[in-house]
Amino acid sequence: MGALSIASRTATQPAATTLLELSSFLAVGGLVAVLAGRRGVVAVPREPPSSRPASSHEGLEAHLLRSLGDAVLATDAHGVVRYLNPAAATLLQCPEQEVIGAPLAQVLRSRPESGSFPIRHASKPSAWSPWPRALRRRDGGELPIEECTTPLRGLGGEELGAVWVFRDATSRRQFELERSQLLARERAALAEAQAHRELMESLFFQAPVAIAVFRGQDHVCELLNPQARVLLEVDGAALGKPLRDVQPEMDPGLLRLLDEVYREGMPFSAREVPLPTLPLTSTALHSKPQRYHDVSWQPWRDARGAIQGVMAVAVDVTGLVVSRRAAEDLAGELREVVQARDEFLSIASHELRTPITSLQLQLQFLLRMAPAAGTEGTTSLVHRRVEATLRSVAQLHQLVATLLDVSRIRAGRLDLHRERMDLSSLTQELVSRAQEDAAGARCPVRLVVSEPLYGNWDRVRLEQVLTNLLSNAFKYGAQRPVEIHVAREGGFACLSVKDQGIGIAPEDQARIFHRFERAVSQRHYSGFGLGLWIVRQIVEALDGDIRVESAPNAGSTFIVRLPLESASTIDATG
Repeated sequence: MGALSIASRTATQPAATTLLELSSFLAVGGLVAVLAGRRGVVAVPREPPSSRPASSHEGLEAHLLRSLGDAVLATDAHGVVRYLNPAAATLLQCPEQEVIGAPLAQVLRSRPESGSFPIRHASKPSAWSPWPRALRRRDGGELPIEECTTPLRGLGGEELGAVWVFRDATSRRQFELERSQLLARERAALAEAQAHRELMESLFFQAPVAIAVFRGQDHVCELLNPQARVLLEVDGAALGKPLRDVQPEMDPGLLRLLDEVYREGMPFSAREVPLPTLPLTSTALHSKPQRYHDVSWQPWRDARGAIQGVMAVAVDVTGLVVSRRAAEDLAGELREVVQARDEFLSIASHELRTPITSLQLQLQFLLRMAPAAGTEGTTSLVHRRVEATLRSVAQLHQLVATLLDVSRIRAGRLDLHRERMDLSSLTQELVSRAQEDAAGARCPVRLVVSEPLYGNWDRVRLEQVLTNLLSNAFKYGAQRPVEIHVAREGGFACLSVKDQGIGIAPEDQARIFHRFERAVSQRHYSGFGLGLWIVRQIVEALDGDIRVESAPNAGSTFIVRLPLESASTIDATG
């Protein structure tokens, strides 16, 4: 085996494999002999017979070469194949007889993009190829292989040939593909995580609220966004320091709450907390405005649920607090103004009722004393003027009564004097008295009463309700008939007043029962929009309800329901 020297890899090349070394040594004893036996042009020095190994050793070397799992192929100095083992024949899909004596380029064919196999070999052994080659097989398919070469030299350094070792790299290619895909997914995941981290950092530092994270029982400042630093009056140097050291004068009560959140794991929140919590000097008290914040402290837990610290969020609500307090002050002032107005209206109404009543009596006396007819048989001028003045005074009296009712209702002093009474007879009496007003409005009145209906109601207030409803019917009835129905409806007495006038739009039917609300133009119809509001207040005070059924140009029907006197009450009073 000393006939040839084989170039081996240095110790600094860790890619050398035992198989490559074994193949090289086997090639000395077996492949060189093959090359020497099959090349007549190559002279191989021989050692004395006494130094040659036994034939059993040569048979063992040949057996080992044929038993290798990797393909082994040997060429001479001209690139002609001189040997291949069964593994090589299997990968190449050709028998040994066809390969022996064929050029290497013809045997080992690869795609151009993967590089073709060189005829001449490097002067030093090569490592396994870092990337598989695509070997073209006889069946037309391609097989990824990885290969390495070892040159064979004589004692004088002359080149005798080379040993080629190659193997199927399908598994390696699959492994490399999966590895590259895994690395690509890992890079994508890292990039996504980095993007999320940058997004969270951006949101954290740009959030319009103060956010702080404290670690451990000492509440070490872990994270502070710019708003939190302004609120705590600290800078970046506060990170890594306990909150008590950063703010030694902080309110002890807030620190105890922070300790409790960390210790108990229960969140804490408070609204409109006055901050800053640091005691202010007399100078700072006048120069630094008070701020208010909604604060929330949450325990910070790790993936296992263990408390690591406390997260704090503070939202500046100073503007809301100031605006609300200003609105409250303004509302208080308005209430005082409204109360003063109501008191004035109440006093003025009381004071005006007496002289107006006296004036009505005087006018009625003059009306009786004035001659009804003149010299020519017509109504005297004095009689007409007194009647006109009396009507104006009656309207003024009604206006004063309305203002007095408004002030009483606003003050919650709508007095009710309940008594047992019959709604049917009261309606008949009022309709009889309203005949003159109906004739003036050219609205004939038709009354339908089914039976007496008794209840515990206020007679004067019910007169006011019916009078207001009749006045509306005459005012908006368009000189058409008005119908009044009084009937029983279950446990209620039902009073309805129906006109055939201009009607009310559906969107206006709810608001006409509010104060100073009207569904018609004030240019064409006088009034303050208080009549129906007063009617609703009186009806609801008597435990009843009122509604309207109407449509534009189809008239209106106002329906009042009042609870009837129960049977037990009738028996007790009877």
